[in-house]
Amino acid sequence: MSSQTMPNQAAGAVRVHRRRKFGLSPLAVALVLPGVVLAILFKLMPLVHALWLSLLRTRGFEDPTFAGLRNYYSAFRDPVVAQAFRNAIMVFLTLPVWIFLPLIIALLLFQRTPGWKFFRAVYFLPYMIAPVVVGIMFRQILAPEGPLNALLIAIGLSPLAIEWLNGPNSALFSLTSVALWSFFGLGVLTYLSGLATVPQDIVEAARLDGAGFFRLLVSVAMPLIRPVIGYWTVLCMSSMLIWMFPLIYALTRGGPGSATMLPEYLVFTTTFEFLNRGKGAAIGMALFVFAALVSAFVVRRMYREGTGRSS
Repeated sequence: MSSQTMPNQAAGAVRVHRRRKFGLSPLAVALVLPGVVLAILFKLMPLVHALWLSLLRTRGFEDPTFAGLRNYYSAFRDPVVAQAFRNAIMVFLTLPVWIFLPLIIALLLFQRTPGWKFFRAVYFLPYMIAPVVVGIMFRQILAPEGPLNALLIAIGLSPLAIEWLNGPNSALFSLTSVALWSFFGLGVLTYLSGLATVPQDIVEAARLDGAGFFRLLVSVAMPLIRPVIGYWTVLCMSSMLIWMFPLIYALTRGGPGSATMLPEYLVFTTTFEFLNRGKGAAIGMALFVFAALVSAFVVRRMYREGTGRSS
């Protein structure tokens, strides 16, 4: 073997080692590349365009002009924007219900409670209904003369027969409850998928030790499916911020006043009703940063708990 081929073989070995270390095989690149291209085209480029649009002054059909940070300054001084983000925080306070209610129901179904097959289908059915249809349906149910108030009056609870969608305090609660009803079936199915990976001998051992339902929930189910709980938490937060638009549009249109105005619906009204695309993009970027910070916090907490790190 000549002395010239030795460096070539060494260089080839280094390249192979680097390729193995970083997983950059041609097959891996071919499989990942389409996803990267789609993410750039439909995620990164619209985000960059929205960022640029937020720096422009756009009024109606006038030609846009550069405005710098004026749109952000105007958005932060707008009381409706502040109210929209306060409403988003109020919706976030219901997050424990979104997380634990589907988990409790999923554990009941996992334990094969009588009628579990029927209830498994019933709980998932609302998620299969289009959100706009759900909104139209509950607009009739929650009307002042609707079936819910008629039922409350019939059973002697007339003080509770209020204007659910027109009250300044009850409207946001009603909207959040409808969203939970429409969405939590997916959580039940997600948790059932996670519980299916729990070894049955662990569950049987806990039952033999006298563990009741809530002890089984807290000491067995939650620790073993913690990644699933974290995934569902992030999914719920994103749904609270960017998936409630059809329900708001069908139920309240952000009213009464701005009682149910959330940032995503405010972006729509600012951009398409008031034709202020620059300010709408600025509100959208603020919403993006808000959602990114909250999601990053939750994901980081999940990572720390999963790896056992304390800091």
